[in-house]
Amino acid sequence: LIVTNFHVVDGASSFRVVFTDGTRLSARLLGSDEDTDLAVLRVQSDEALRAMPLRLDLPPVGELVLAVGNPLSLGHTVTLGVVNGHGRSDLDIAQYENFIQTDAAINPGNSGGPLVDVQGRAVGITVAVGLASNGDAGLAFAIPAAMVEKVVAEITAHGRVRRAYLGVRTFYRWEAERALREDRKAGFDGSSRVKVREVLEGTPASRAGVRDGDVILSIGTREMKDSQSFTNALIEASPGEAVPVRVWRSGRVLSLSAALVER
Repeated sequence: LIVTNFHVVDGASSFRVVFTDGTRLSARLLGSDEDTDLAVLRVQSDEALRAMPLRLDLPPVGELVLAVGNPLSLGHTVTLGVVNGHGRSDLDIAQYENFIQTDAAINPGNSGGPLVDVQGRAVGITVAVGLASNGDAGLAFAIPAAMVEKVVAEITAHGRVRRAYLGVRTFYRWEAERALREDRKAGFDGSSRVKVREVLEGTPASRAGVRDGDVILSIGTREMKDSQSFTNALIEASPGEAVPVRVWRSGRVLSLSAALVER
């Protein structure tokens, strides 16, 4: 299995994978997921191919990492940096963003290459470099290995990525603080900005007892902070799974359970 970015394969009809020893193999696209900017291909080889192991836990901020790729078509290149942060989002790179940030140098051509720890394990898939126009030149972003593993498992099993669906509309990010004013007056002092605007009828949320105006505190094991953490919680869940949902309502914390369906 070969994992790369969706934007690397988008629009192509045939694929070839070139290895560092010069071996060239035809590849077949198993599936892709534009929402996370990932794609999975398969190659057949007479020789045994050695897979790079995934490291599913996030490396701590400050840990050394290596970015491997083919920047500017120069060929096999390795650059060194550290992990600068986790959970980066609102970058307009993909629908679902929960990136690792690093200062390892990457350039066009690095996309789809691994971000590797010093034990040789892939901690993520490099997806984009910060734009100098935004004042963040020298920063790069990678999709965490745990998200990569889930997307690969979905594509190899189903040919596509199934998304879990809860069935609520929340306030937009710029509306959230204003929407929370009455909750603050009632004693809410949490960090969640995920306030329910509307619970859709006949959905897992309505069956679980979520109501308009609730503040969602957590879904599964993920604590809510903003709309991106809400989205990421549903990425981590699977259709058919029952997940605990904690909400704040009228001065009380309620524990509910929602049986998620496919989006």
